[in-house]
Amino acid sequence: MTAAVSRSTDERRRAVAEFVRGRADSLDRGETDVRTDLAQIGESCLLAAGLGKHGIGEMVAVIEDVAAESLTVGFSLWAQRMSLEYIDRAPAPLRDRYRDDLAAGRIVGVTAMAAALKHLAGLGELPLTAERTADGLTVSGPIHWASNVFPDSLIVFPARGTDGTRYVAAVRANAPGVRIAPAPDLLALGAASSTSLTFERVHVPADHVVTDDLGGFCGGIRPTFLLLQTAFCSGITRAALTESAARLTGLGAQFAGEHEALAARYESLRERLHRFAADPVTAGSADLIRLRLDGSVVAVAATRLESTLRGGAGYASSSATNRRFREAAFLPIQSPSEGQLRWELSQYE
Repeated sequence: MTAAVSRSTDERRRAVAEFVRGRADSLDRGETDVRTDLAQIGESCLLAAGLGKHGIGEMVAVIEDVAAESLTVGFSLWAQRMSLEYIDRAPAPLRDRYRDDLAAGRIVGVTAMAAALKHLAGLGELPLTAERTADGLTVSGPIHWASNVFPDSLIVFPARGTDGTRYVAAVRANAPGVRIAPAPDLLALGAASSTSLTFERVHVPADHVVTDDLGGFCGGIRPTFLLLQTAFCSGITRAALTESAARLTGLGAQFAGEHEALAARYESLRERLHRFAADPVTAGSADLIRLRLDGSVVAVAATRLESTLRGGAGYASSSATNRRFREAAFLPIQSPSEGQLRWELSQYE
C-alpha cells in the first residue's frame, strides 16, 4: 500500500488500466470475475479517490480509464464506489465496520439502490418491505437486479416500513434469508456477477441501518451516482473512437464525417462530465439526467461505428471491438434506463 501511495495518481491510474487490459478477454470469456480487479484498484488506493471531498473528478478519471479497457470492470467499479459512498455517509459504527474493507476491495459492494431512485422519481413502489423489531428490521421481498453479487458481498438496499418509513440499510449476502438466484447468461458483463435476489425475513441489525430518510439520502448521492455512471460511458466511448480513428482510410473514409460528429459529441460530454464532477452540487437535476442519457447514446453509437469500420474482424467474438459492442448494448437498459431518463427529462421541459 505504501508503494502505491508513493506513485502519482496518474501513474497508478495507468498501472491499473494496464492490469485491467490484461484481464479483459478472460473476464469476457467468463474465466474469472471482477473481484481480482477491484482488489487491485483498492490496493492502488484508487477506489477511495477523492472520497469525502467536494469534487469527484479523481474518481471520474479512474472509472473512465478502467472502462476504456473493460466496461465490465468499469461498471463493477462504479457499483463498488457507490457502495462505499453509501457506507461513508452511514452512522459511525456501520461506517467504521465496512468502509476500509470496501475501499481496499477486500469486501465487494452491491448497490441495490436503483429501485429507490425509480421510486423517488414517481415510477414505482419500493419492492422490499421492512418490519421494525426490538433490535433492527426484518426485511422481505425481491431485488430484481443487482451486480457484484458474490457470496460475501455487502448489499446496500432501500426498503419501505409498514409505518411508511423509508430506509436504506446494509446486509451481507450470506446472511440467513438472503436468496441469490443463479446468474443468467448475459450478452456481456457476466464477470460482474449480476443477478436477482430475494429476501425472506432477513434480519438487519439496528446498527446496519444507514438512514431512515430515503429521500434526503438519495438527494445527496444521486449526483455522484449519475456522474460516475456517465464516466464509464465516457471511457468506453473514448476507446471506440480511438480505434475507429485509425480506420478512416480507404472505404473507411466514407465514415469520416460520422466519426467527426461523434467525436464532437464525446468532447461535449466529457467537458460537462468533468465540469460537473468538479462541483456536483451546482449541477441541476435536468443537466445530470441529460448528461447520463447523452453518455449512453454516444457510447452505443461509437461502438457501433467501431464495429462497422472494423468489419469482419470485429465480428469475431474474441475481438475487443466485439466485446465493446456487446458491453455497450447494456447501457440503454441499465437503471436508470434510457426510457426512465427520457421520461424524467421530459418533466423539466
